[in-house]
This record gives sequence, C-alpha cells and structure tokens, in this order.
Amino acid sequence: MSGSTEYVADANRARIMRAIVDHGPLSRVEIAQVSGLSPATVTRNIAYLMTVGVLAEDTARVRTEGRSRIPVMVNASYGRIAIVGLTYRGATLYQYDMALEPCAEPISLGGDFAPADLPRVVAAHLSRSDAEFEKTLRAVGILHCDDSWDAVRGLADSLSRCLEVPTFEQRAEDCAEYKILHDESEEASENHLLVSLGSEVLVGIAQGGKRLPLRNGSYAEISRPLANSGEPEGAIVDRLVDVLSILTSLFTIDAIFMMGSGEEALLAGVPVDLGDIAKAGSVSGELPRVVVVSQTSREMSRIMTAQVRGMLLCTG
Repeated sequence: MSGSTEYVADANRARIMRAIVDHGPLSRVEIAQVSGLSPATVTRNIAYLMTVGVLAEDTARVRTEGRSRIPVMVNASYGRIAIVGLTYRGATLYQYDMALEPCAEPISLGGDFAPADLPRVVAAHLSRSDAEFEKTLRAVGILHCDDSWDAVRGLADSLSRCLEVPTFEQRAEDCAEYKILHDESEEASENHLLVSLGSEVLVGIAQGGKRLPLRNGSYAEISRPLANSGEPEGAIVDRLVDVLSILTSLFTIDAIFMMGSGEEALLAGVPVDLGDIAKAGSVSGELPRVVVVSQTSREMSRIMTAQVRGMLLCTG
C-alpha cells in the first residue's frame, strides 16, 4: 500500500512542477486551479518540495493576502544544468542554473578527441568548474546541432554513468520546432513548414500545431534534389524554392520557418544567406511568408535547457 501512496505523491508533485514550469511562479491557490489538485494536496506537496530545495517562495513578490497567495517558483539555487552542443566543428559546453541563467561563458571542447572520449572530456571540464559554482550538477543535455555525431551511439548513457546524473539527448531542429509551436508572437503558425539547413536539408510539416509523421520520422531529408556541384548560390536557392512551393501546394501552409546555425547556412555544400531564400520566395510569389529563425547554438541550448529542466523537475 505504501508503494501506491508513494506513486500518488510523485504524480501529484509532477503535476505541481509542470504547472510552475509551464506558467512560471504561481501562488498555491493558482497551482490548485491549474493542476486540478485540492488546496490541501498542493500545500502539503509544496512544503515537501521546498524542504528538499526544488521550490522556493518568491519573497520579492510576497502578497499581503496570506501565505496561500505568495508565488512559488523553481529554486534557481537548486542546481545547474550542463548542455553539450555537438557540431561538425566539435563540442561546446554550456552551463545554466535552474532559472535558465548562464553560470559561465560557453567552453569550446574542440574536436581533437575520439567521440567515445566525450564523457571524459565533459566530466573533466565540469570538475574544474566545481570550484567556481556552489550549484550541484543536476542534469546534462546533449544537443545535436547537425548530423556530425549521429554515428556515435550511447553518448547519453555514457555521460549519465560518468557524471551520475540524468542525461537527455535531442536534435537542434526539434528545439526549433518546440520554439515555433510555443511562440506567442504574431509569427507563430499552426500550419507551417520548418526547414533546417545544415549538413543536410531537413523539412518538417505541421498541421494544426502538430507535426506530421514522415517517412524518416518527423522530418524529411531533401538534400539530394538540391545538390548539383558547381552551381551558383542563386540556382540552388531557386531549386529549394521550387521544392518548397510543391509542398505548399499539397498542404495548407501559412508560414515557412528557415533555421540554420546562424544567418548563413550550407545548402548543398554552398554557403547561402538565409535572407536570400526569403527574398527569392517573396519575389517569385510562390511561397507564403518566410521567417528566418535566427538561432545560434547558444540560443538553441537555452531552449533545450528549459526542456531538460522541466523533464528533470517533473520526474524527480
């Protein structure tokens, strides 16, 4: 019976944490409303989560109506999260606290080591950082910014064993999709194409805010019809516009989001300014609104950090 009680308590705490992760600081009354739990259950579990240090009261915003009205938030001092960004240039280490504020400048780990040695290299740099930060390492995320490291298997498991913390693994284009689907700005669209330009050209399709399943999963790889060595940038851009125009004729598409690792990306091996693609689509009149998602590896790491924090806190 104790196991059943423990399961219920864990489920209730996960609902409370999800409410705070999704909505930001909330009072106990607001958490009860959002989570659907009773006020007594919320009060009891928040007391536990504050005792172990996961949550804290936002004393800077204390309300005068009583303790039930004091906002409760994720405790930034509970720990830190490390994100390892992997690209063809090598690996970069980012560190954030639970409030998603950087703990240090990004550290380039380079690429002068065997991929299997990545856990050792990351652990060595994090151990050097321990003297600088009082915050305990709580989780590590691995962010694949292109397909350079895809052949290396078991990185997450190796890092988890080496550092003795939960480790999560994700692709950068998935983070971009998350950002677009959850963007509340006027650029957001439930019916869109997401085009990721890197060592491969990947296209994802969303309809009604949900990604459509494609042959290779959530994304289709369309590099082959674009590649033709020796062609100038303009010809390759025009060919991409043609491919995208076919997709927009098959699906309801209100916007196309173009994502690269910077303002410039490789398209069939040729450096292309993302803005040129947007201009070509606009001039031809064949494409709907094209939005350039300007995301550096660091910005993508912050998006993943938010997701890792949410998964970590909601799963204990």
